[in-house]
Amino acid sequence: MSNNTLAEIRIKGWEALVKELGYAGATKFILQYETGAGDYTKERQKLLNGVSLENILAEIKGRKRIQHTKKTKKISR
Repeated sequence: MSNNTLAEIRIKGWEALVKELGYAGATKFILQYETGAGDYTKERQKLLNGVSLENILAEIKGRKRIQHTKKTKKISR
């Protein structure tokens, strides 16, 4: 039996999962056992208080326009 610390065991375990499952698969596996902390619903309501779907969509469209403009300027130089 080895004398690995808990941190070393955690690192070796993660490396083994990534080797066998890839990063996405290893993450999905770990998330099955990590319950997290806090109240997601209350935190989400507090974070998004007063924000509508229309606000979110407008923000996304605005960011896409800015990114497109930046790309267009780079190409035209």
